Amino acid sequence: MLKPKTIENQKFSEIKLVEILFYSFPLWFIVGNLAVSINTLLFIVVSLFLIKKKQLTFRFNNLNWLLIIFFSYFFVSTAIHFLSPGVLNDRLETFSLENNPIIKSFALIRFLILVIVIDTLFFNKILNFKKLFFFSLFCTSFVSFDVILQHITGFDLFGFNKLRTWSSGPFGEEKIAGSYLKNFSFLSFFYIFETYKNKNFGNPLLIVIIIFHLLAAVVAGNRMPFILLLFGCLLIVLLIKNLRFIMSLSLVIFFSIFFILFQYNKNIWINFDQFRGDINILKIFKNYKDNLVKKNNKKIELNENLKDLKSKDANQQTETELSPIILLRHSGYNRVFRTAIKIWKERPLTGFGLKSLRVKCWDMLNKDNIERKITKRPQNIVCANHAHNYYLEFLSEAGIIGTSLLIVFFLILLKDSFYYLKKYNQQINPEVNLLVPIIILFFLEIWPIKSTGSFFTTWGATFFWLNTGLLITGLSRKT
Repeated sequence: MLKPKTIENQKFSEIKLVEILFYSFPLWFIVGNLAVSINTLLFIVVSLFLIKKKQLTFRFNNLNWLLIIFFSYFFVSTAIHFLSPGVLNDRLETFSLENNPIIKSFALIRFLILVIVIDTLFFNKILNFKKLFFFSLFCTSFVSFDVILQHITGFDLFGFNKLRTWSSGPFGEEKIAGSYLKNFSFLSFFYIFETYKNKNFGNPLLIVIIIFHLLAAVVAGNRMPFILLLFGCLLIVLLIKNLRFIMSLSLVIFFSIFFILFQYNKNIWINFDQFRGDINILKIFKNYKDNLVKKNNKKIELNENLKDLKSKDANQQTETELSPIILLRHSGYNRVFRTAIKIWKERPLTGFGLKSLRVKCWDMLNKDNIERKITKRPQNIVCANHAHNYYLEFLSEAGIIGTSLLIVFFLILLKDSFYYLKKYNQQINPEVNLLVPIIILFFLEIWPIKSTGSFFTTWGATFFWLNTGLLITGLSRKT
């Protein structure tokens, strides 16, 4: 029979294990997907054991029901589409067991459990924000230093070489350093702000940390995460009164350094000059207007000189050749977006299930190639593992039904976050300050006008649902 002291020590060690597994999440995102998967599984299992053993109180609300309905629907939809006769079923046997779409869609339920577990542990005061933020500061500072070192010397602390114009630091050949900094830097900023706000060196330290992380995001070379990181900083300026001056000053200093680097650093110029051209709205509209004029003139010429059936084909070809310039035209994403939309239109209500785009696109590409031999138009279909935009991925794989469930879930959290900021923004309260970056990160993650990785990959999905779990538990304390 165990003595009371032994039982107490056993409980203490179980809680410590849960804390270590949770607070070390930022580290495992650096190590890789396998480490993230193992840590997530261990955290869920140990947490459930602790919750059951200590009979911890847990909350269950409408958001949980929405997630249950979505994940259940997505699993059933994926299973039906891949088991029904057709292209998806023919390719099902080519997937390995761990990548089988049906199994993977069922395994997504772990993120629902992750959200519930996080809320339960925070509600019972076993976990807290500040320790997670401290570990994030340590990890993002290390990544920032390693990335900048690699950019300057050509190699990092682990001996990884720089990849052309990208500096991925500890991530090796994976170009995700910018995404990592975008995901965790705000936690680091607010840890400094909250911990040292009454110290004389607090503000200068925070300014240095902000500039250091932004510069690392620049040299990392990941343009969209860098833009989102800046967007988040601007949201802080607009929404958070207590940080407005510090963030504004940090951005002024950073942009002064950035414009110097842009002029004199070849790699940074290559990365951001093309992106600047892609998002030049005035240039896009000017080209669009010029193309419309050329297309109308060409149509008039064709109508005057071509009276036979060939005029139709010629007109079609002219329209394709003079198609207007669109955003991200150099990246190739526009064709991926078109492909995802075309797949969604074939089955708008339900989509085709998890990982279906990478299968359906090859079938569509073959049909498109046959059609192009006749029309001689440029290629509009391209294959990719995912749609490179969350909402296009939702539509093509989950359809209007699944997408609507997720959007309702997002809108509820956004509404609660808005009321939270409106009600508590003027309060000097650690709980308020530490929830702000969680709200900003959630907003950046669901922002629709951006290119993204897949919503359902281990790395991206785990971060999203980890942050969502933190947001739900934080809002539940106040709303």
